Parts: sequence; C-alpha cells; structure tokens
Amino acid sequence: MQISSLGPAIRRYRKVAGLTQAELGEKTGFDPKTISRFETGTYTPSVEALVLLADKLDVQLKVFFADMDDEDEQRAYLFGVIHKATAKDLGKLIAAVDQALAKP
Repeated sequence: MQISSLGPAIRRYRKVAGLTQAELGEKTGFDPKTISRFETGTYTPSVEALVLLADKLDVQLKVFFADMDDEDEQRAYLFGVIHKATAKDLGKLIAAVDQALAKP
C-alpha cells in the first residue's frame, strides 16, 4: 500500500461508521480540519493517531493499509459494510447490487 491511499481509507471507514469529519473529530479529540487533512493526505497521521482512529471507527488498524485493488480485500470491505448496515441501508445496498449486476 502506498501512503497516498491512507487518506481515502480513513475517509472510507469514517463513512462506513456513519460519521462526519466533525463527529470523528469529537470522538478522537482532533479538530475536524485535521481529520480533513488526514483524509486528503495533507497530513500523515502518527501511529498513535491511527490507533485512535481505528478504535473510534471500530475497525482493525490493518484496514488502513489494505490494498483495495486486491479481490480478497474488496470482499472483506464489502462484508464489513454489510455487517454494519442498518435494516434501512440493507435495502439500499441490495438495490445497488441489483443495479450493478443487471445485464444491459
């Protein structure tokens, strides 16, 4: 994994957790602008910051370093999204999958 994909990973798992940058900042003690800078790659979080982010996002630290081009990593990510989805969001996910897999 390249460091350039660290920010998008933080953003991805923040969104899966259903948090805004402000909400994640509140949970971690970081200013929302700092969360934004982590996500855009302007700032690289320290190891301690990554541990804290993983804890507050309820993910394992290793997810920030997963290769999202790897099929197994993609499956693991999707499983996590489905596992954490609310009943309302499950319907949306099913509709999205149906649409994505529909033959033209």
